[in-house]
Amino acid sequence: MVKRAVEGGGSSRPGILDILRQVYVASLKDGRARTSSLGARLGVSAPAVISAVRDASAKKLVRTSKGLVELTPAGRRRLKVVMMGGAFEIIHPGHIYALAEAKRLGNTLVVVVATDESVRRNKDRAPVTDQALRVGLVSSLRQVDLALPGNKGSIYEILLRIRPDIVALGYDQRHSAEEIVREATKRGVPVRAARLGTNVPDLKTSKILLSL
Repeated sequence: MVKRAVEGGGSSRPGILDILRQVYVASLKDGRARTSSLGARLGVSAPAVISAVRDASAKKLVRTSKGLVELTPAGRRRLKVVMMGGAFEIIHPGHIYALAEAKRLGNTLVVVVATDESVRRNKDRAPVTDQALRVGLVSSLRQVDLALPGNKGSIYEILLRIRPDIVALGYDQRHSAEEIVREATKRGVPVRAARLGTNVPDLKTSKILLSL
């Protein structure tokens, strides 16, 4: 369930998709991707990263300048980014199943973790844990490439930042798939929406809290 920590830097060379994914993730998280930081993210040595980035650059999948790396349009098309949102207050098997299903829809999964205000509004109670803790927990799950804190505005604000190819909706989320596709396309982000299933429909955070 939880990502393994990588100690030191291995010498094995990362694949093209690994490089592209980490450039995309670093750009979202930090605003830019540095060649020097990609090795730590991938758990490989600096020479291995430099070699892989040069290969990606030769294929016109990335551009490099002064130690920074960015995806080209061709490089971005190699990624199939799935965006999923939720509160993730108490991680349970239903969450793990949904995250795994969402990841199978593409090759890069970005999870947007709801604000504390959103949890209060939708569930009429305070969240079990605050947003920062929930983001940290979701970030540790191996299915997740990046967890981002949601904002207080429209969901389309963060959608414009992520620019996903697919929006994955939980089986019980209130959002309309048709509306998301329509509104995202209107904003210049053509997406596909997919409604996820569940293997434990009776397992929800609210029921877990009632049993405590």
